[in-house]
Amino acid sequence: MTLLLFLLTIIVLVGIHELGHFLAARAVGVHVHEFSIGMGPVLVSKKRGDTLYAWRLIPIGGYVRMAGEDRLETGEAIPAERVLYKKPPYLRALISLSGPAMNLLLALLVTLATTWAMSLPVLQVADVVPGAPAAAVLQPGDRIVSIGSETIYTLDDITRAIAASGGNPLEIVIRRDGNEQAFTILPRASEGKAGYEIGAYFLSFAPTNEIASVLPTSMLYVAGVEVGDQILSIGGMTVSTGLGVVSALDDALQGSDVVALQVLRDGALVDISLRANGRATDDILKNVEFGDHGVESRRPGFAVGLTLGLREFATYASLLGRTLRDLVSGSREAREAISGPVGIADMVRQGWALGFLVFLKILGFLSLNFAIINMIPFPGLDGSRVVFAVVEWIRGRPIPPQREGVIHAIGFVVMLVLLVLVTYRDILRLLG
Repeated sequence: MTLLLFLLTIIVLVGIHELGHFLAARAVGVHVHEFSIGMGPVLVSKKRGDTLYAWRLIPIGGYVRMAGEDRLETGEAIPAERVLYKKPPYLRALISLSGPAMNLLLALLVTLATTWAMSLPVLQVADVVPGAPAAAVLQPGDRIVSIGSETIYTLDDITRAIAASGGNPLEIVIRRDGNEQAFTILPRASEGKAGYEIGAYFLSFAPTNEIASVLPTSMLYVAGVEVGDQILSIGGMTVSTGLGVVSALDDALQGSDVVALQVLRDGALVDISLRANGRATDDILKNVEFGDHGVESRRPGFAVGLTLGLREFATYASLLGRTLRDLVSGSREAREAISGPVGIADMVRQGWALGFLVFLKILGFLSLNFAIINMIPFPGLDGSRVVFAVVEWIRGRPIPPQREGVIHAIGFVVMLVLLVLVTYRDILRLLG
């Protein structure tokens, strides 16, 4: 199933990319010999007009073969005005950019459609900071309906509404026990950074301090914690939420390897001694699940869904831009940011397991990746062909075709080597 999903994803991404090149070439009058999906021997083909449409055996990759693409074709049967290298540099650049442009369009449309179609979880108060403005009025489990004049759908909505207050009183509407209530909160200046805050944590679910599940392999189970226990204090610090448990355990581990827990079990207080053995909080809480206040979902209207989709698309683009910047600057290692076919296949598999709409979101994100990577001016990619066209326009004459061909060939070899290395690393990571 993973292999089929991966192949479907690659076919869609490559197919829409090559379709962009094909449509642009036809629009400016370039003769297209072949539009092919896949590589290797032809399985199915049909010629319509001047173009052969083919489906090839190996369903990875694809290409649009245009007249004069390598500048070496004489093609006496093809009129000169329909040969690619006879077109002005700006038209050739347009044809090169049209592939990534189609991937950008696919990413945008998929993101818009899935954001509108998906039900979004209603954000809840997961915890409040003691002494903060929110602590006086908000409780864990409160559903956030609106802040100021803005209906709340995402964490960005909350951040934006608080920032827009300028420190002035904010009306926040919540739903508690099925009833809507309105409170006024005065934001305070954020400590150590610009902006304002109200001192609350918001999540799609609000974990409680009650143990819902604990496996025998868990360190808490070994220490004596049971399902149904309510953790009341850790290292002498009172806790009442799941986030409070995590924070208190972090603090307690800073001073000692043995942490005292107090739990409420069947109405009685039970003291438990937890030996950390040098483990961090994440390891200690592994295989442990906390209860929660339930999860609610709602679908945004059409207009709101489109707005949220545009914001999500912009967030994806910004994330990729920062990643590329960090890779170039050396502040982030390539092995942390780049995945090959195996990594992509695993990502697609996980998305499908979470549902069709999540799979589509991942498809949109991959399409955006595909577009941006292809626009990098690296030999063999569309971006480099744009650079060659620009250089020709500036020089007033083309770069010798043999030299350009060698440059692109070197680029393809480098990319192939990188692909093998990344794939090897992805396999080791999955096996590990």
